[in-house]
Amino acid sequence: MGANREYKDSIFRVLFKAPEKALKLYCDITGRSYEKSTAVEIKTLDNVLLSKLRNDLAFIIEGKLVVIIEHQSTLNKNMPLRSLRYVLMFYEFNNELGEALYKEKQIKLPKPEFYVLFNGKQPYPNRGVMCLSDAFLGMEADEQPGLELIVNVVNINYGKNVDLLEKNADLRGYSIFVAKVYEGLNEGKKLADAIRNAVEECLKEGILTEFLKMHGNEVEVMFSMIYDEEKAIRYAREEGMEEGIEKGREEGIEKGREEGMEKGMEKGMEKGMEKGMEKGKEEMAKKLLANGIPPDIIAQSAGLPIEHIQSLANTG
Repeated sequence: MGANREYKDSIFRVLFKAPEKALKLYCDITGRSYEKSTAVEIKTLDNVLLSKLRNDLAFIIEGKLVVIIEHQSTLNKNMPLRSLRYVLMFYEFNNELGEALYKEKQIKLPKPEFYVLFNGKQPYPNRGVMCLSDAFLGMEADEQPGLELIVNVVNINYGKNVDLLEKNADLRGYSIFVAKVYEGLNEGKKLADAIRNAVEECLKEGILTEFLKMHGNEVEVMFSMIYDEEKAIRYAREEGMEEGIEKGREEGIEKGREEGMEKGMEKGMEKGMEKGMEKGKEEMAKKLLANGIPPDIIAQSAGLPIEHIQSLANTG
């Protein structure tokens, strides 16, 4: 995976980017009903910023409702904040706001809804929510936040939300395919072999047949991209934080020695550890940049501002 790679479509996006597929997915997730002839406009955000802000699926239903759907195999607690960025950018690009923001006439916007379809390994109930206000500092008990955004999380692991997966053959097939890949990995197979084995089994069992016949040669790239990105983030986090903390510890001990007192040593150690954590984040970010991970993903994983990641990229 090189630093100059282009980000390609995921299996999830390819499966559901057709308007009729997106509409059915929304109806099955929510239990709502729309005619097949309902107007649906796919409006996925992609490569609109230098930071490669993107999402898996976004579409407008009858001009009244914008739905933003993400697929995640590692649940990101910053999803409400990411969704806020998505929807603001969405409104900016699709409503030509500009000077209209300063006129008296109210700008009408399609109502937004946000969903995460989760199929990671960590335990999670069938459904849950993540709220932007959970991240607010200074909130008092029972206080109503001045700003809120709710992300609905739906667990699509095979064996979860059985009714939903039975209603949507593509979603069920996707869930089974991913489960088969991870089953192969757990058996000690290499990723490429696990993917190929999952494709063969799904074709034999009549699962995602049309999709796999059409995109069979691309599936390995699609899945490997996601898997390698997650693995790179995990390894970089572990290695980078360890290196940074060790450097910080050494600096703290040295600072404490210079002060020559027990309290000075403790204070120096404390400051050194804090500095070490920050260095750890930077080390992690540098490793991810070297692996070609997009800056916005690195910023979310390392907990650093996107501007700082971009400066590291420019100086690296």
